[in-house]
Amino acid sequence: MYKSSLLVLYSLMLWITPSVCQSVCGKDQYNAAVSMCCNEVVQPKSGSRPSCCGTKGYDARLFICCVDTIQPYLGIEPSCCGRKVYDAKFSICCSNTIQPRSGLDSSCCGTQGYDANLYMCCADTIQPRSGLEPSCCGNIGYDATYRKCCNDSLC
Repeated sequence: MYKSSLLVLYSLMLWITPSVCQSVCGKDQYNAAVSMCCNEVVQPKSGSRPSCCGTKGYDARLFICCVDTIQPYLGIEPSCCGRKVYDAKFSICCSNTIQPRSGLDSSCCGTQGYDANLYMCCADTIQPRSGLEPSCCGNIGYDATYRKCCNDSLC
């Protein structure tokens, strides 16, 4: 009788005192040593850098999460452009459109990429930089040293 009472008491203590590894995810309990909680969904830990992508688990050493979509790493500097993955070392993301890098100072003009050392973006139109004071007048590029802009027109 004494042994069974101790066993019941021990079982009760284990039930009341959660294990060091026990965690709660939504309404479920899980072992945090082998699983993780991804937006209230228990997922197994995988790989050396377990991470969450929405409600899914993945290894962040091999994959990247782009808008709740798991994608394999691509290139030297993997990055996201919307749901697509690209190599940021060689490309640029312009309004969810992947464009090749142009020169050292790549920038976006709408969905187009351009070299900001040589060009400028004027109202979503790429224009060559010219003169000492390159400026925009509407979608036209001009040198403000010699000209003025009046209501989006050169005057």
